[in-house]
Amino acid sequence: MTSREQSERLYLLLVISLPLLAMIAYFAWVFGLRDMFAVCPPSCRGRDFSGGNLAALALRNADLRDANLSRAFLDGVDASGADFTFANLAGASLVGANLQRANLTGAALSRVDARRANFAEAVLRGARIDAADLSAADLTAADLTAVSLTHTDLRDTLISEQTRLDPKWRLVWGIINTPESVDSLAGVDLRDANLSGVVLAGFDLQGADLRNTLLNGADLTGANLAFAQLQQAKLDDQTRIDPKWRQVWEIVNTVDREQQLAGVDLTDAWLAGAYLRSADLSGAVLQRAVLRDADLRYARLDNADLRDADLHHAALQEGSLAGADLRGADLTLADLRLVDLRGALLDDRTVIDPAQRLIHELVNTGAVGRDLRGARLAWADLSGVDFTGADLSDADLRNADLRGAVLTDAILTNADLTGAQIPDGYP
Repeated sequence: MTSREQSERLYLLLVISLPLLAMIAYFAWVFGLRDMFAVCPPSCRGRDFSGGNLAALALRNADLRDANLSRAFLDGVDASGADFTFANLAGASLVGANLQRANLTGAALSRVDARRANFAEAVLRGARIDAADLSAADLTAADLTAVSLTHTDLRDTLISEQTRLDPKWRLVWGIINTPESVDSLAGVDLRDANLSGVVLAGFDLQGADLRNTLLNGADLTGANLAFAQLQQAKLDDQTRIDPKWRQVWEIVNTVDREQQLAGVDLTDAWLAGAYLRSADLSGAVLQRAVLRDADLRYARLDNADLRDADLHHAALQEGSLAGADLRGADLTLADLRLVDLRGALLDDRTVIDPAQRLIHELVNTGAVGRDLRGARLAWADLSGVDFTGADLSDADLRNADLRGAVLTDAILTNADLTGAQIPDGYP
């Protein structure tokens, strides 16, 4: 190979390799070496400051993306314009800190103490600010779109028309700071809000969602809590609330068997999913009460007022509805296996499976001489019913309670009596 050819090959190699080496060096610097040799602050991306005291650091316009600042002490620090994108500030102390125009997108701010902190014009999109103290903080013109503020203290917090805050949390802020401007809270979503110590006396909270809401020390005297959802709501001895609604709160947050609730007034109560297994609700007033998906197995509801009650998908098996007023009640998909329906009142508005309506008819009017061929009577409490001369051919009587029933001359050809409790002495 001639020297000229060697020179040309070397030139070509340099033309190709030098740009490639430059690119490799650039990316190595951007993704590794730059952070290694960067001075912090201001270049503190990904650094671990957990539990540290940063009050003396100059963090203005600092790069703190992905940094770990959990439990750090930042009281009074000037971090205006700093970038805290996806930083972890959980449990940090930011009392009086200046975070004006800071970028806190996606940051973890749960349990922070940010009293009197300045977040004016800061970006907090998607940040988690749960169980935090933002009392007297300045959120003027801040962007809090899609933030989580579960149990966060918003007392005396400053917001403006330019503050971007989801309607729910703007309403919560209004309830806490300008309650005189709130007309009605009927049907509103107040889940997870911190309403501790708030005066809501006389407010219309009908149908409000108060699940997991902090109501410690709140005044709810005379408030309308009909159909309000109180599951996991936090009340204490200082919470002022009418006895009826405190009892409703206790019921929906209790998992004890055999609750003694005979004769109680639970009109318009939201008891969906309540655990009332083996409870004594005899004579209770449950008119229009919502009991959908409630566990009422083995419960006594004798002579209870269940007019227009919602018992959709409620579990009532082996309980008693003897003498209960079920006019207008909705028992769609309710489990009524072996339920005592003697004396229960039904009307045309009562929504109930046709088989259960037939069972109700049989236990209350008898079945003498009835044509009950192919009737669906499985798991029915038919104890003591007179079936004299009735035709029960092909009837489904599986697991039915027929103790004490009169089956004289009854036709039971091909009837399915699997698991049924047969009268003593019947072959």
